[in-house]
Amino acid sequence: MDYLNVFLVSMGGTATLLIVAGYLAKSYITFQLNKEMEDYKTKNNHDYNIKIEELKSKLQIITAQDIRKTEYQDVMKKYQGPLLHAAYDLQSRLYNILAQGFITKYYLQGNSGEKDYVVNNTVFVIAQYFAWVEIIRREIQFIEFNDITKTKEISRLRDNIYTLWQTNKFDDLFRIWAGEQRAIGELMIVGNNNQLGCIGYASFLAKLTNNKEPLFEKLQSDVKDLSTKVEDSFTRLTEIQHALIDTLAYLDPDYIRFPEECRSYIPNKATN
Repeated sequence: MDYLNVFLVSMGGTATLLIVAGYLAKSYITFQLNKEMEDYKTKNNHDYNIKIEELKSKLQIITAQDIRKTEYQDVMKKYQGPLLHAAYDLQSRLYNILAQGFITKYYLQGNSGEKDYVVNNTVFVIAQYFAWVEIIRREIQFIEFNDITKTKEISRLRDNIYTLWQTNKFDDLFRIWAGEQRAIGELMIVGNNNQLGCIGYASFLAKLTNNKEPLFEKLQSDVKDLSTKVEDSFTRLTEIQHALIDTLAYLDPDYIRFPEECRSYIPNKATN
């Protein structure tokens, strides 16, 4: 018998119980420490995984936003210039009609060629604007851009012009429904999905000659009637011209494409 057994025998059953109790206590404490360590590691791993998932989610959102911005910038890089020119041409024509006596000088007092130009070219600049708006609408229709401030502002400006053309608060000639605006634009679009464009004036004249398009014929009739009813359409066309100027100001704030002096708002009184 070794010394430990001799000691235990000499101490009796009480010592044995104490040793066993101490061993069990030590084992329990070790078990609890190990359990707490595992719980700690599990909790930390869980928190770590949550943090990683949160970071991944934020990164995905940022990446998606960057992709949308890039897609939108690519669209505007291709089409902002033509849209600006179309908006400028249309506002300029409306200004000439309502503030410079364009209809009186070249339609009422003009020769047959001048009369045709006044009617057909005015219809063209209206249709050309609708075409470029429709092209951009098609290009960005699948881009979710609620987080892109500039795009929302352009959409607001565009929708305002849509509304001014179609509103029934004006009782005049030039009421064009939103669907008709898009349809007119569609008639002017050429190209494929990789690069859309608008037909030029020569092609437009050929289209007028070779095909009867009710929407174009309605616009031609409205332009002709302006010669005697310009006052009736003054408010609607003036507000449209002002909205087009606002669009130019937003897209070309530094007057890089069109100088400031060529962006005059129509004054409050029409000139025949």
